[in-house]
Amino acid sequence: MTLNELYRDMRAALQGSVDAAAIDRLTTEASRYAGTVGWAEGVIDKDGRIAEAFDSLREMARARFEKTRDSDIATLHDALADLLLAIRTHDEDLDPSSDNEDHDT
Repeated sequence: MTLNELYRDMRAALQGSVDAAAIDRLTTEASRYAGTVGWAEGVIDKDGRIAEAFDSLREMARARFEKTRDSDIATLHDALADLLLAIRTHDEDLDPSSDNEDHDT
C-alpha cells in the first residue's frame, strides 16, 4: 500500500462506516510506515503537506472516537500520531530547522 492509498483508505474509513478488521488493517499499515520512515534516504515531507494531510486524519479520528468511544478508532488515532512523529523526527534529523533548540549549532 502506498502512502497515498493509505491516506485515501483512512479518509474513506473515517468518513463512513467501516468494520474493525478494516480499521485494524489501516492501523497496522500506519504503524508499518512509522517503523520504516527512518530508512528513507532524504527528507520525506519538505513542504509539510504529508504532515498536514495525516494530521487532519488524526483529528478526524479523535473526533470520531469522541462520538463513538470505539477503541479501534483510538488505536488508529495513536498510529497516526506515531507516523506523524516519525516523519517529523526523521526530517528534522536530516534537515534541522533554524528554530529547533535541540540540534547542535
